[in-house]
Amino acid sequence: MYSFEGDFRRKPQQNLAGASAQRKTDRDALILQSQQQRQKREEHRKQLHSAIKIQAFVRSYLIRKHCKHIEREEFDNVFTKCDSENQSLISWLLAKILFFYDDQKDCARLVSISQVILKQWKRVFESRGSSIQIRRLLALHLRLLRDDSKVPLAVPLRMLEVFTSINSIETSSTEYINIIGTTFLYLVKRGYFKDLRQLLCQKSPPLYGPSPNPPTPLCGALLDLIQRPLNLTSQINVPEYNDTVMTEFTAAFLCNPYPEPVEMFVLPALTNDPSKRFPFLSLLHSLYMDKFSSGRLVNDSWLLHSILTLEPPDFANSILQIDNTRLPHNRIMLEYLKIIGKLTINVCNKQITYEYEDSLYSQETAADNDDDSDSDTEPNPTSIREQMLLTKCIELLNEPDRCIMIMCSQITDTELCDEFLDSMSKICHNLLLSHRMALHKYRLLYTLAFKPIFLRDLWQWLSNMSHESSFGGSTTPLLSALSRGMGADTNVMGVHKLLAPLAVFCALFSLLIGTLHDTEFFRDTDGGEKMNITSLPCSGRVHAFDFSELGGLCRTLKQVCLGLVELAYPEYRPSVIGQYKDAVGTGYQLELSEKNQTPVWAHLFKVCTQLLRALYARDARLRFCATQPDSPSAWTAAGPVVPGDGAEAALAAARTPRSARPYRAYVPRLAQAEHDEGPPLTIKELRTVTILREIPFVVPFSTRVLIFQGLLVREKHEHWYEMTNFNEGPSIIISVRRTHLYEDAFGKLSPDNEPDLKLKLRVQLINQAGAEELGVDGGGLFREFLSELLKSAFDPNRGLFRLTKDNMLYPNPGVHLLYDDFPMHYYFIGRILGKALYENLLVELPLAEFFLAKMCSTREPDVHALASLDPALYRGLLMLKSHRREDVPDLGLDFTIVSDELGEQRIEELKPGGANIPVTAENRIEYIHLVADYKLNRQIRAQCNAFKRGLTSVVNAEWLRMFSCRELQLLISGAEVPIDIDDLRRHTQYGGGFSETHATVQCFWRVVEQFTDEQRRQLLKFVTSCSRPPLLGFKDLQPPFCIQSAGAADRLPSASTCMNLLKVPEYHSEHAMAEKLLYAIQAGAGFELS
Repeated sequence: MYSFEGDFRRKPQQNLAGASAQRKTDRDALILQSQQQRQKREEHRKQLHSAIKIQAFVRSYLIRKHCKHIEREEFDNVFTKCDSENQSLISWLLAKILFFYDDQKDCARLVSISQVILKQWKRVFESRGSSIQIRRLLALHLRLLRDDSKVPLAVPLRMLEVFTSINSIETSSTEYINIIGTTFLYLVKRGYFKDLRQLLCQKSPPLYGPSPNPPTPLCGALLDLIQRPLNLTSQINVPEYNDTVMTEFTAAFLCNPYPEPVEMFVLPALTNDPSKRFPFLSLLHSLYMDKFSSGRLVNDSWLLHSILTLEPPDFANSILQIDNTRLPHNRIMLEYLKIIGKLTINVCNKQITYEYEDSLYSQETAADNDDDSDSDTEPNPTSIREQMLLTKCIELLNEPDRCIMIMCSQITDTELCDEFLDSMSKICHNLLLSHRMALHKYRLLYTLAFKPIFLRDLWQWLSNMSHESSFGGSTTPLLSALSRGMGADTNVMGVHKLLAPLAVFCALFSLLIGTLHDTEFFRDTDGGEKMNITSLPCSGRVHAFDFSELGGLCRTLKQVCLGLVELAYPEYRPSVIGQYKDAVGTGYQLELSEKNQTPVWAHLFKVCTQLLRALYARDARLRFCATQPDSPSAWTAAGPVVPGDGAEAALAAARTPRSARPYRAYVPRLAQAEHDEGPPLTIKELRTVTILREIPFVVPFSTRVLIFQGLLVREKHEHWYEMTNFNEGPSIIISVRRTHLYEDAFGKLSPDNEPDLKLKLRVQLINQAGAEELGVDGGGLFREFLSELLKSAFDPNRGLFRLTKDNMLYPNPGVHLLYDDFPMHYYFIGRILGKALYENLLVELPLAEFFLAKMCSTREPDVHALASLDPALYRGLLMLKSHRREDVPDLGLDFTIVSDELGEQRIEELKPGGANIPVTAENRIEYIHLVADYKLNRQIRAQCNAFKRGLTSVVNAEWLRMFSCRELQLLISGAEVPIDIDDLRRHTQYGGGFSETHATVQCFWRVVEQFTDEQRRQLLKFVTSCSRPPLLGFKDLQPPFCIQSAGAADRLPSASTCMNLLKVPEYHSEHAMAEKLLYAIQAGAGFELS
């Protein structure tokens, strides 16, 4: 190295250290060296210590082996000369063999000394000092049984039989019983029950059915040994005896998949042995403490089956003898409910399938297929044996004489405690999750559904649930937290506590209100109106809530459903699709940690929306949620649930597949896979589509109309609808006679000739003279054609439709006598009505509500709709329902009905063999529903199905479900409101020299203001082909209403309906204007004047 500091000579480096400094040792190396030396010394000490331990163990083993060998030789020498009467010598020999016993060498010695003891077992038994030795000796005999040695079983079994029997004691004192109990406790801790179960499985022959009788004497002896420690639970006073014995017995015999002898012999014998009653209460006490989380017991299907099987037939009476409190408030019963609530989790963890489904609820099943479609694709991990076992468990749980069912029958008007509501809601929730028809299959569920006091208390308990913040302040109601979509923080808020009770309440209350008539909604407990409702099994209150309380209930449920929608689609995306815990949170466990949580939340959303829809349908008739005239509807959400003006929602609804369902994490993936032309749906779009599908009535009607129109616009765009104005794209062109409008249209617009009615349709009308009318179809001619065609099709004189007492149209039940091909006619009329909706054309068709309900719902109308069809029959059925029980047979009714078709009367059976089934007080409710079903559904099912197929071939059925039947009537015919001239004037355009200030225009409006409402409708029909104003006002009339100058005053006013254009000559007086205008609009000249 060169130095640039001016020193050109290298400085000598001198090291003054000694020779040891020649080894370069830095600080880190020195520390590492010290550590290694320390570690080496530590390892040396450990090796020395280990060697000492090994040497000590070996020396101990050798010494013990040597001592045992000496003791064994001494035992052999003494035993050959032993006197069996010498008790002290026998005790000395027992001590020897207990010291040196070895399983491989000393089995024969053990049997020999045991045989000697058995010869004088009474003296040994009376010798209290030998009890510990006998206890240890019995443990050695258990090892003999466990090892399946070649030693005969007689001696070990005889030893256990003699020295564990209370009958061996002449005076059964408490002290001797405690000695036997201590012996059993010692043996049980060493696998007593497991060894007996293993021996029972080895020695039992094949069994072909459950029987309490032992198949062999050996099995009977083993059963007796199993029962002995159990029977002592009520007699013994040994600490921890009951808990330890029952826990070990449960772990050995009641948990895990049963061996065949346990299922076929042990359980039936324990249940049916009258001389030795199974200590069921002791079993329950052992299960009170949570032994499942500690792993001592397994919470499985077999344990649930065991508990239900072992429940004594008179268990309810036994509980009342101990504690005379009513069962719903009995402490023992409440603890039993808690145990059943924990065990029934196995029912909803498994997928139970049945070989058949109840046909009574086939329509509801079909309607819910979409909600449960995901279960069809998942493999069923449950074995057939376990499914049969769970099915048996549910049957046992729902038997009428079961303790839980007896307790349900004792639910009265007294307030139910929180523990009862909590446990019962868990049991019911698990049953509801086990099968989608559980509510109608299981007696426990529908019994509680008809206990209004239970539902009322359950709702009050739900409403009072709250979360207390750790930072102080006021508590937050859990229902309010769920309504705000705060369920993601379940570990903080505790919203998971609502899952079971809220789902149970919604499911049971839906069933209850489905059976109540409208008049029963007005009946309060102290009201003046009384009805003898004999169909309900409960007395007193018929409805769970007073009429005034239903409004608040509906508002709360509405907010909960909206909160569940937010919870289903949180603001953040799940990191792993299909895992609910990643999407919503992991706080709610419900003992389903190994399973996806989605079905639990999906079920809650399903039953909540079902109840809300049922209450909404009932409110449409009863108006219990009525608000002030100027206030918004109680059903409409407070905030904007649909973003924008409805156009975005229409786009999202059009892009979302039908299979998309809330609480299904694969919705974005499906939407993207099936609709590749756009990006995946946003969270707001998914929420909007869910609301429109499940609870559309929370969206204002005007917004839904805009969404519907937006969907139609998108559909038209996909069919090149507007391009036909430029002679591009496909279209339909037909020519029909005005005098034979229906017949010509039926032939030319049949599905064979025109399969797609969504295309642009142009019409050429032919007048009575056979000449083509001069009008060119720019849209108005088509609207005229469609309006007249529908009027002709729905004309009652044609025979396809009839009028109710209120002059509402519905399909003719006797149409098959008039038309052989009547389904084709109804299909055609459905297509034409769908075309009118598709074209946003209002037609004046007063359709019956029950008929419209079939178009916008998947469920058929019920008995409440019968009033609109046949009021006299409806009143008669109500009288039958409230008739005195003893007088019902005197009416002479049976399950038949007389139908009158074109003067020909025919008797129809309401059910197979109905002519031979009389109507009684017990089956009159079924009779009422079958009569209503016959009138509303069976008679016209083929007609309605064909009509609906035709309607939905043009307009998507999913879009129609956004509306109720009354709203659908508005969508078809518009509102029957007076024409608002001011609104029409504000949205009118002018042309041909006219303006709003022109004298002729001013004269026109003054004349129109003096018109009657009927004359105004004639004017509107003259210009637009429809006599009713647009649904959302004249601002939505396309093209806008326009007035144009027609020149000289000697002409009549004319119209171009395709442009909504009124051509008015320049009249100079109001009289001339009124005379000419009325003549033009009332002439009915068709398109000859255009």
